[in-house]
Amino acid sequence: MLFSAVDKTGLPMILTDPNQDDDPIVFTNRAFLDLTDYGIDEVVGRNCRFLQGPATEPNHVDEIRAALRDNRDLTIEITNHRRDGTPFVNALFIGPVFDGEGRLRYRFGSQIDVTEAHRNRRRLAESEARQRAIFDSASEMAIVVTDAAGKVTDWNVGAERILGWNAEEMRGQTIERIFTPEDRATGRAREEMALVLDEGHAEDMRWHLRKDGGRFYAVGDMTSLRGLDGTHQGFVKAFSDRTQERNAATKEQADAEFMRSVLASSADCIKVLDLDGGLTFMSEGGRKVMEVSDFNHIKGCPWPSFWQGRGNADALAALAAARDGRIGHFQGRADTFLGNAKWWDVQVTPIFGPDGRPERILSVSRDITERRSFEERLATSEAHWRGLFERLSEGFVVGEVVRDTTGRITDWRYVDVNSAWGRLVGIAPADVVGRTVREVIPGVEDAWVDEFADVVETGEPVTFVRQVGTLARWYEGRAFPLGSGRFGVIFMEVTERVQADARRSGLLEFGERLRSAIGTDAIAMAASAILGRVLGVGRVGYGTVGPDGEGFVVEEDWTAPDFPTLAGRYRMDDYGLYAEDLRQGRTVVIGDVREDPRTAASAATLEAVSARTLVNVPIAEKGRTVAVLYVNDDRPRSWGEPEVAFIRQIAELTRQAVERRRAEERQDLLNHELSHRLKNTMAMVVSIAHQTLRSVSERGPVEAFEKRIQALASAHDLLLRKDWTAADLRSVCREVLGTAAEARRFTLDGPDVALGPSAALSASLLLHELATNAAKYGSLSGEEGEVKVRWWIDGDAGEPGLVLRWREHGGPPVVAPTRRGFGSRLIRTGLVGTGEVDVTYHTEGLVAAMRAPLVEVQRL
Repeated sequence: MLFSAVDKTGLPMILTDPNQDDDPIVFTNRAFLDLTDYGIDEVVGRNCRFLQGPATEPNHVDEIRAALRDNRDLTIEITNHRRDGTPFVNALFIGPVFDGEGRLRYRFGSQIDVTEAHRNRRRLAESEARQRAIFDSASEMAIVVTDAAGKVTDWNVGAERILGWNAEEMRGQTIERIFTPEDRATGRAREEMALVLDEGHAEDMRWHLRKDGGRFYAVGDMTSLRGLDGTHQGFVKAFSDRTQERNAATKEQADAEFMRSVLASSADCIKVLDLDGGLTFMSEGGRKVMEVSDFNHIKGCPWPSFWQGRGNADALAALAAARDGRIGHFQGRADTFLGNAKWWDVQVTPIFGPDGRPERILSVSRDITERRSFEERLATSEAHWRGLFERLSEGFVVGEVVRDTTGRITDWRYVDVNSAWGRLVGIAPADVVGRTVREVIPGVEDAWVDEFADVVETGEPVTFVRQVGTLARWYEGRAFPLGSGRFGVIFMEVTERVQADARRSGLLEFGERLRSAIGTDAIAMAASAILGRVLGVGRVGYGTVGPDGEGFVVEEDWTAPDFPTLAGRYRMDDYGLYAEDLRQGRTVVIGDVREDPRTAASAATLEAVSARTLVNVPIAEKGRTVAVLYVNDDRPRSWGEPEVAFIRQIAELTRQAVERRRAEERQDLLNHELSHRLKNTMAMVVSIAHQTLRSVSERGPVEAFEKRIQALASAHDLLLRKDWTAADLRSVCREVLGTAAEARRFTLDGPDVALGPSAALSASLLLHELATNAAKYGSLSGEEGEVKVRWWIDGDAGEPGLVLRWREHGGPPVVAPTRRGFGSRLIRTGLVGTGEVDVTYHTEGLVAAMRAPLVEVQRL
């Protein structure tokens, strides 16, 4: 009956006999056969292994074997296979069956097909795993699950990443742990949970704490966790870290506020236009400067129409540029809303849309009215001063010194020059600004750098007169400091003045040389040297022209250092066609022998003797050129008329001086001959008088006559020494008085006075008579007496006159004569026969004073 009941039960069962080989099945019920689809003959007598198949878990088989080996119960789910191979999950129970004596008699096995339940559990596990994966995969979002009391029951990966705690650390902790101290103090967590219970969820947008104490800004919410039955089981708090967004938003807000304040405080007028130029926005600062009380008054107005004159075209062009994606810029005039005229500097830029194309236009206008006004005044002032600067007849330079690595000034650079500078220097002003003086004028003298360097270094202005040798020009000016290494120079060209001064000095020097007793050859050399030095040329000299008009002989000439002499014999026609000009008495002036048609063919011959330029002045005598004054240099030169005139003047003075010297030489010869013959005549007169008056017993008058003739002869001799032009008064005194007494007895005191021939003869006779009387009756009659002769030029009475005073002293007492002889009458006639003689007979000596007009005294 028991087996019948087991057979009829729905629980599949079997019994195996472990005491038989391979522990075969010895009993099975119907339910087992239904479960496995095997027939009873296919089951009884077999080991249960026939239920195993490909899906059977080996580890489960091992567990069963272990339980069988240990004779213990085992409940296990194992995959078996039905007769057709279909697998099913078998909830297997096996257990040993012992007899009353404890011996193992059977093993019991029951099977329950739990395939569906197993499948359901697996799907549930998979679902839970999937949910967990989803739960944990939300790494960017923290999901915290709590129980109804707010204690954490679950904590996903996102929560761990954001907050720093892992699930194990937080499980069982109160949710308040992630709230800030101030929120915990106000019970914020509890408020959220209460709000969830009341309204279903609570927003969470606040600062929370991390594990390290740092704060982050969370955005999320809290909801209720419901059980399957809908009852409240706890809370789910989901949130993300929006700190960066929060900070960015805060920064953006701050930036926006800053920009708003900038726009409000900016004096610029900032506007936003649509692509057609209509006004859509104007900054607060812009409304102030544009005097707009309400933007609505101008909103939508065409912005280009605000601009006047050219400004309107410029605004349209700038607007077009911005529409093309470029930046427009212009300056123009526009009135404010209240009509006040202003100047603006405007920049127009495109505002690009997401598609990269301009969608709006930004216009920023800056009020430059004051600056524009200042610039206009400055421009006017600059134009005024520039006009004065350019109208200056003097050259003006602004220079800046150039220093080497040691700080020493080695050059200076042109910063600005005026037009007059160009005219005076002969260089275009536009070509020099930015260049140094050594670059502009190669070979310029160091003094042009050194002196201006001193101006900069000392701060003291200087004046100068200096030549630029390479330009052959002289300049006079003043340099003064401007600060910061700069200086100014105002100057004028004084080349003509300097050269004129040099020529004038040359003429004076030549005159001085001519006044000295030099021969004709020395005169020519002196003239040549002066010409060469004043003109700055290489060679000057005189050559004589032969009677045939072709031969040209140079004995000696003046040359500059290292310049060749022209001494030698030449044939004039070998050096160009100008020889005929010289023969005809015409001055030849050639600036460049290569360019002049008279010398172009013979330029090489001339240059061979260093005559690239020449001035030849012919000197004629009796209509024939007998000599040529030549001036040569080895560089081309533009000869000015003053220079040529100077050469002609020196040539003429030389000619006159030579002729005069030759005439003087001839006159000297004649004078010597005349003097010789006059002395012979006077001697003959004395001899005739002596023979004629030989019978006269009174010898005094005869001797007086003879002495007078001698005095007259002395005067003639003196005059002949001077070509009968003049005789020095002191010499006349010495010659005449020397015949009367020893020279020691005369004191002569007076300036040099040249007496004309008549005055010289009169003075000689007058002095002779005074000396003769002194020797007879006056101071010279004794041994100690003396005579003092003093003369001077008296101009106090109006017409200058020569005063001569004769005073005797040291002789015997003087008695006035009772009668006047020839000598007395001669004295009374005075120096030139005009009288004006005062004779006083003082006891101590005679005093005679005579005066004559100077013009009469010096008359030739």
